[in-house]
Amino acid sequence: MFLQRLVKVIAISILILTLTACSLFGGGAKKKEEAKKEAESKDKESVIDQELKKQYQMYNEVLKYQQEQEVKLFKESEERYKKLKEENDKETKADEEKKDTQDSKGSKSKEGSKDSSGSEDSGGSSEGKSDDSSE
Repeated sequence: MFLQRLVKVIAISILILTLTACSLFGGGAKKKEEAKKEAESKDKESVIDQELKKQYQMYNEVLKYQQEQEVKLFKESEERYKKLKEENDKETKADEEKKDTQDSKGSKSKEGSKDSSGSEDSGGSSEGKSDDSSE
């Protein structure tokens, strides 16, 4: 009986020793290989992630440039509109001044024609027609 127990204890201790030796020496190599593979895959992902980040930054820069160009174009069109409006206002004022000067000359001629012929329409109507056609 004692001998059987001793054999069982020795067998169990040998099994425990072999298992610990295998896990220390043999199992570690597999774990190291797996760790290396995981590290490599992480490096590959990080390279991909870096490229994606670069492309995303480039995309953002393109969008920013487009927005700047749109703002610039909008400002230029506003400036053109203001210039055209100012030119149109100047032309309108000049036309009004010409009309006023012609009206004042026409009123003087009307007064003179009233005295001589008694009709007002002869001088004023023809000058009004010429102003309308020039615009």
